[in-house]
Amino acid sequence: MVQANASAAGAFWEQFREQSAQIRAAAAAQQDARTQLRELDGALREALIYLPPYDQQKLAGELDALRQLVHASGAPPARAGGFKFRAAGATRAGLPSAPRTEPAAAADAGSGSAAATGAVAATDASLVLAHIADQWVVAPAGDPARPGDCELRDVRRCVVDLRAASGALRAVNCHNIEDTVVLCGMVGGSVTVRGAARCLVVVGARQLRFESSHHVDAHVFCSSHPVIEKSSAMRFAPCPPRLLAGAAGQTPNLVGQVHDFNWLRRQASPNWSLDAPAAALHALCPLADGLDRPLAAALQLLPAADSIVPK
Repeated sequence: MVQANASAAGAFWEQFREQSAQIRAAAAAQQDARTQLRELDGALREALIYLPPYDQQKLAGELDALRQLVHASGAPPARAGGFKFRAAGATRAGLPSAPRTEPAAAADAGSGSAAATGAVAATDASLVLAHIADQWVVAPAGDPARPGDCELRDVRRCVVDLRAASGALRAVNCHNIEDTVVLCGMVGGSVTVRGAARCLVVVGARQLRFESSHHVDAHVFCSSHPVIEKSSAMRFAPCPPRLLAGAAGQTPNLVGQVHDFNWLRRQASPNWSLDAPAAALHALCPLADGLDRPLAAALQLLPAADSIVPK
């Protein structure tokens, strides 16, 4: 088994180098390399099963460098189309319920509209939800016959409900989300969250990873050891079936066996605990299932920056 894992790790390094060179060449030519980047990110998450910890950290660092390179290249995103999000009505402090809109259509209207209502792009069956603030966003049902990925990027003070789409998702990637609730059902592959702050995450996946995150309550089902890296004030708990359909009949939930890559001592890591409060999740259930979605009420359930004291 050890020899097989070493051989697989060596083969993956070659694959990573080849795809990395292609992404760098595309970025240098100001071509869109986001699809290639998502594919490489997904391949790395799948390879975490057999890659040793040092290789995982090294490759994750190289992938972050590629991500910054692609975002700095200024290449235009893929044309929007296909799978779209809809924004459900949301009550904000002192304001009436917002009208239902199609963010994807707003994105085509110009940069001004995109900045105001958020931008959604789709490549094949993949979803990208970026630059969204103060909205309750609901994804429509996806097609399991055409599985894709989902990326959330630069999301602030939102509730993002991906449960209807989760059955058609291979992976979910979140980057820079703050004061946000993310609801997602069982994902076929992995979920990666980078740069989350004061968030409530409900999700099920084969692999779950948090990087550079803090003050997050995670109610999850995970069939492998959840991983945290450069993260603190993380609280984990099992997710009730009401918000996570599809978990029945799965392998045991390893939510309580978190691996902290930045804590190598024998003592328990002070960066996470198995005590995410159930009260907030209980209060979220009727909000998530109701027709009237009061955004302000949902955001009051988020963990505060001073609410979690390290062990």
